[in-house]
Amino acid sequence: MIKQVLSLLSREEKRLSIRVVATVFLRALLDFAGVAALIPILIMVMGDSPDRWKILFLCCGVLLFVLCKNGLSYLLTRYQSQYLLNINKRLSQAMFSRYYERGLLFLKSKSTVQLGYEVNFICYMFSLNVLAPMLRICSESVLLLFIIITLLVFSPLAGLLLCLVLLPLLFIYARAVKGRMTQYGKEELEARRRQSRLVVEAFRGYSELEINHAFHSSLETFRQGLDKITSCRLRYERLQFLPMLISEASIVIGIMLLLLVTQGDLRIVSGVFAVAAYRMIPSARMLLASWTSLQNAAHAIQTVQEGIAEEKQPQSESSAEISFQKEIEIRHLSFSFPDGDTVLKDFNLTIPHGQCLGIQGTSGSGKTTLFHLMLGFFPPTGGEICIDGTPLTPQSRASWHKLVGYVPQDIFIIHGSLAENIALGQEHIDREKIRKVLQQVHLDAWAEALPEGIDTPLGEYGSRLSGGQKQRIGIARALYKEAEVLFFDEATSALDNATESEITSALEELSAHLHGITLIIIAHRDSSLRFCDKIINIENYCSSTL
Repeated sequence: MIKQVLSLLSREEKRLSIRVVATVFLRALLDFAGVAALIPILIMVMGDSPDRWKILFLCCGVLLFVLCKNGLSYLLTRYQSQYLLNINKRLSQAMFSRYYERGLLFLKSKSTVQLGYEVNFICYMFSLNVLAPMLRICSESVLLLFIIITLLVFSPLAGLLLCLVLLPLLFIYARAVKGRMTQYGKEELEARRRQSRLVVEAFRGYSELEINHAFHSSLETFRQGLDKITSCRLRYERLQFLPMLISEASIVIGIMLLLLVTQGDLRIVSGVFAVAAYRMIPSARMLLASWTSLQNAAHAIQTVQEGIAEEKQPQSESSAEISFQKEIEIRHLSFSFPDGDTVLKDFNLTIPHGQCLGIQGTSGSGKTTLFHLMLGFFPPTGGEICIDGTPLTPQSRASWHKLVGYVPQDIFIIHGSLAENIALGQEHIDREKIRKVLQQVHLDAWAEALPEGIDTPLGEYGSRLSGGQKQRIGIARALYKEAEVLFFDEATSALDNATESEITSALEELSAHLHGITLIIIAHRDSSLRFCDKIINIENYCSSTL
């Protein structure tokens, strides 16, 4: 496990880990000193003729030491926590980036709720439930070692008896809970993933659930999930309770054995043993609890490893710049999904610069897949796409994306203002340009009537927008970018006839006034393609119907 954990740390984090381990040993030494500081007081109190004023003066000195010790311990703990939280930030950001970089095929094959949960929670679990317990185990082990060695020096018999009782119990506990805690942790994690997915699905599908009186089934599934989480948590806490029993029982048994085998005056020996026990009980409890927590969260290590792993990219030529002045040529293009489902086969098409092309076809014929291939989101399984003779590859895709705009059926709306949604991803927003493109898509009057104008928040997922407004915002986003090629994927299929006619008229106006712009439009209805220069059926351009 330690080897796996180290593999997840950066070079700088490994270098800093030496300092962190040093703080662990220093904290253990401070805690030991805090215990040792009580022994002189104990010896004086148990003496034949204790001097109250000397004891009081000594207590004041010990109190001052304890205050300073705890202040320094707090600073050391804060340093450790900052180190752990910085690891969480780096891993979470790395996992977010890696998942995004794996592309559309990967994202479509996974649950977005699960991916979000892993990015936001699993890395945090790794830092706080794996690394932190490891540090605590080191600290408490060192402290216990110091105390046991001191006991062995002061009273070899007492120290030996404590070791004979405590160490076997610790070993048995660790062996007993290891497999169980890991399994409980995996089961609880999976149950929580299902709960998150169920809640999101229920809220998004409110209309259908309400109309069909189906929420009760979602609620019942949610209740079963809560039962599963509760069961896992109770089993975890049952095993987590054992450290308290083991630590306290071992001390009591040790004292009993000490009384049985030791002759003579037991006051000092028993007193020292009691002081040691005073600190050993919580230390042993923390040690075992940390071990339990570590085993419960051990599954996070593999998830983080898989999440931040970099995909191996094939060796290829350096990035190429794409310019579009002549034509897009699609040559013998084929594509099959990883499960073997073939969508396109030997597709051929040439799209001249400035053309308005309409694409039709039955559902499942590959229209959207063709767009994903032309945008570089999917890698072809055969053939190629060339822009002015330059092949579209992962290396040239970024250059191609600078020239294109994409308006899907379901427009992506961020939780931000109208201006932020149009200038998506731009740090500095040109407000005059925003107003210009709003005028081009006939949203200027609507935008001016909003409470805060173009700075008005659009709500979560654009909940305050109509379908037509979302589509116009999508078009405005492409115009703001000054795209030379616009892809429209079923942009009007979910709209009513009147709104569809308005959007189609807006596209027709753009085609007429923005000379040189290339429009590629997927639509089922002939009315949505009435202004196109050319309309094709995708199935007629493949070698065979699939």
